[in-house]
Amino acid sequence: MTDFVKAAAFAAKTSLAAKGIKVQHGIALEVVAAFLGYKTYAAFVVEERREDLKHHLADAEVIVLDYQGGVSRLAELEVLQAFIVQDFIDAIASCRDGVFSDLPDFLDGYVQHELRDVILSDEGVIAAAGSEPFSVELEEGRSFSEPLWGASDTWEVSGFGTVHGMDDRADPDDDDLEAADAIRCFGWVKFSKAGRAGLKFQRSGGESL
Repeated sequence: MTDFVKAAAFAAKTSLAAKGIKVQHGIALEVVAAFLGYKTYAAFVVEERREDLKHHLADAEVIVLDYQGGVSRLAELEVLQAFIVQDFIDAIASCRDGVFSDLPDFLDGYVQHELRDVILSDEGVIAAAGSEPFSVELEEGRSFSEPLWGASDTWEVSGFGTVHGMDDRADPDDDDLEAADAIRCFGWVKFSKAGRAGLKFQRSGGESL
């Protein structure tokens, strides 16, 4: 997967050069590695060579960039400018699919969709709703098994919400149709880690409370 990092570094260099900004290749490698959750490019290379790890970055289905880590590394290397951050993010995303710019982007997209699907399809939730549930309103807060980029083997995210169902005995054409009582619910998604920023979907679950 070092080729991916090198390609992203080259893409960032090329983009910045077009704007009149010269960034050394070594610095670009360091910054890309930082966005991927590593303190240094050397740390990334060492981890990629570890045969005891079940998965590496190349196995990732999605990559969640460490936005703050990348910004901090740019500052350390004294090349931090607002637009440079986006150039590096765009460069990484251009080199492979499934890249999320930061954790909130991943939570609002992938995770929220998965939580809704798994909660609405859970047999216990359907039974509690008294009919096929038609929507779930997720709370904004999320809980994590541990910090994403520090997790080694697995990482889990979970959240609470409220499911709304319709009484299946009511006439759907009735304008006076009332929603059944809202059901408190919980859902979780578990991933295998693939590199510091990479994730592979493992399983998910939902339940009524």
